[in-house]
Amino acid sequence: MKSDYGSFLLLFCLQRLNGERSLSALYHLFSGKKSSQTLQDSKWFRLERFFGVWKELELHEIEAVVRKFVEKQWVVPTAERSYLLTRNGKDQLEQWLQQSFFPIHLNGWKYHSSEMLFWYRLSLLVQTLSNVIHRRTFEPIHRHEETFVWVKRYLFAQKRSTRELAGSLYEDIRTLLASISEEEATVFTLRLTSFERIGWTNEQLAVFLKKDPIYIRFMFQHVLHYIMEKVETDKLSFPTLYELLCDISPSIPLTLSAQKTYEWLRKGKTIDEIARLRRLKRSTIEDHIVEIAANIDEFSIEPFVNQKRASQIMEAVQRLQTRKLRQIREAVGENIHYFEIRLVLAKIGDVYEP
Repeated sequence: MKSDYGSFLLLFCLQRLNGERSLSALYHLFSGKKSSQTLQDSKWFRLERFFGVWKELELHEIEAVVRKFVEKQWVVPTAERSYLLTRNGKDQLEQWLQQSFFPIHLNGWKYHSSEMLFWYRLSLLVQTLSNVIHRRTFEPIHRHEETFVWVKRYLFAQKRSTRELAGSLYEDIRTLLASISEEEATVFTLRLTSFERIGWTNEQLAVFLKKDPIYIRFMFQHVLHYIMEKVETDKLSFPTLYELLCDISPSIPLTLSAQKTYEWLRKGKTIDEIARLRRLKRSTIEDHIVEIAANIDEFSIEPFVNQKRASQIMEAVQRLQTRKLRQIREAVGENIHYFEIRLVLAKIGDVYEP
């Protein structure tokens, strides 16, 4: 991978991991691996935005970039085959953060599994309306059968005229793009296909804007996620875009086994009861509960760890600036169980900043 922007994002993630996870963990994060550990890591280290958003990136590419970081003395390896940023690395990251675009609206955690379906619907609808209004025949920009059927049914069910629908969709998009930078709006707009032109690829946009293709790719995702978030939270202001999004179910950020445990917890079952019902070890159910705590915002850990112990753990985490369980256990005492520490860690992702 020859990309300064990609290097910037990798260095940012290494800083967040703080030498406590391997490069394999970073690879699993970008690929969106739905394992208990990867789901927890994305929350614990506040890297949810990158979950599942770089699926084509290979582990050997990450390793090659990090070897360059070592040569430049930006990072040093640790005993756990992970890496810590040096002073030079921190300075370089700070320079990149000040000078380059950072995808603040990127939300892979929430949208990695639904972003493309929304984009397929939106881009095909824009293409269809533009060509119908100008009475042009056209080849659909996407060969995605599910999207083709959805757009056809959506248009058939419309009570508005084609021009009225196009006007409403245009106004929704125009309003949203007016609230972001000109470059961001340009990247998004030029990806769309009309009766006059085919939407550009990320590579074509990179040449046109004289930017790194990975820079363009992440800017597009960032804008797409921004639109999805705004439409979800303010559907009355963007009624037509909401119609494209409302029936797309967000992914449940839990492994299948943890989902089953969550169902039993909601029925009031205890850990031991669930273990017996599911014929699993107590430790496995505890793993599920930690996963649930990390990924379900409304899930309370109070039935499993009291406030006094939780405060002790939080104080130790902030003082030690680590998520290493053994170090935290030594600081708080053996009367506090690892399960309790893991639960608190699962809930304080937005407090801890490596």
